[in-house]
Amino acid sequence: MLTSRLPACFFLTLCLLLRTIPVCSDTNDYNKDPYALGLHYMEMEQYDKAFNAFDTLRKQEPNSGIYCYIGMVLQEQNKLTQAADAYHTALTFPASPHIHSSAHLHLGIVYKAQGKLPTAEKHLNEALSLNPKIPEAYIHLGEVYLLQRNFTNAESAYEQSIRLNPKFTESYYGLGRVAEFQNDFINAIQNYRLAIKQNPYDPQSYYRLSVAYRRIHKPDASKEVIKQFELMKSYSDNVHLFRETIYKNPNMPMLYVKLGELHEKHKNTTDAIRVYQIATTLHPSFLPAYHKLGTAFINQRDLEKATEVYRKITEINPNDLQGWLKLGVIYINRENFDSAISAFKKAIASDDTAPQAYNNLARVYAGLGTNTKKAIQLAEKAVELSPIPKHYDTLAYTYYQDQQYSLALTAINKALTIAPSVAAYLNLRNKIQEKLIE
Repeated sequence: MLTSRLPACFFLTLCLLLRTIPVCSDTNDYNKDPYALGLHYMEMEQYDKAFNAFDTLRKQEPNSGIYCYIGMVLQEQNKLTQAADAYHTALTFPASPHIHSSAHLHLGIVYKAQGKLPTAEKHLNEALSLNPKIPEAYIHLGEVYLLQRNFTNAESAYEQSIRLNPKFTESYYGLGRVAEFQNDFINAIQNYRLAIKQNPYDPQSYYRLSVAYRRIHKPDASKEVIKQFELMKSYSDNVHLFRETIYKNPNMPMLYVKLGELHEKHKNTTDAIRVYQIATTLHPSFLPAYHKLGTAFINQRDLEKATEVYRKITEINPNDLQGWLKLGVIYINRENFDSAISAFKKAIASDDTAPQAYNNLARVYAGLGTNTKKAIQLAEKAVELSPIPKHYDTLAYTYYQDQQYSLALTAINKALTIAPSVAAYLNLRNKIQEKLIE
């Protein structure tokens, strides 16, 4: 596996350029479209399988696009010489300028990685002559110029990449390097900060920013930034180790969960979600990955996607208590109370000793005011199973909704005896006391 990868948006763009790929809703659908199968394996980072899928297509119907895909797979496997051969072969077939441009772009990247800078420059310029609106080509061309100490052209290339797409970290990092090489540390600092803003998880920008601060005699700022560098370097190294381990052990789904947890520890929810999604795709019955994915969507307040995940959990295992509980809470937040009631009932059916299921169902009934007697029974059961403050609070609320204010006061006082400073409990007691003196 490569330690650094092309931006994901470039991969998706290339896929669109080479061939429109249908969305497959089921694994069997991939058999109907072998291109989609190869892309599926690439997305899942199963590069051996991706190579076999595309190689089968090459034998059946060789064309420029297939050789580009094969080159991309080989590039991901760090087989750069073979990747270059595939891209050169792609150029021997008639194809649209966009596809040939992609082949030249990848050849430029490969030759740059091999230190063949003049050859890399030639192919990157050829890519841009065929398609002048590829920001990635300007980024790599800027790096080639930078390595050749051609600072004027490097700066121009990076600036052009930003004009085409201002989202790439590499553009700002490259401008920072150009400025630093020319002892313009103020501009270097500005661009390194912009690079960090685009991607706060890349350690190299922190390191160069620390060096730039040190060069303008700001040791305190340099020390502060180097702490971030060390944190992100450790994070980056651990991610790399996980990826290498997963690559060698693709049938250990818990590795994906641990990698996702590492991303979440560093507040990188986007990468965490991607890892969990890969895990659920490759291991469709592995529930821990679904639970992690569902929680991540909840944390992002994407309740629609969270609903889909927890529905899937309860389809896989109808007795998954936490799946039903989370689904019920999500439905409450989406104001779908009938579905919430159904979910909590199924939670009780899956485990009739789960106090939270009784408590949550009682809360819904009491809140709706449609079945307060049933709400009281459920809340009493929750307290019986687990006499904790929040269950006493729900019991007090059910009594309150049923206008049994004396019993409500007794219940909320028990909650406050255990947790005396909880504002919600104090507010409910005040409401109950107001009703008692009316």
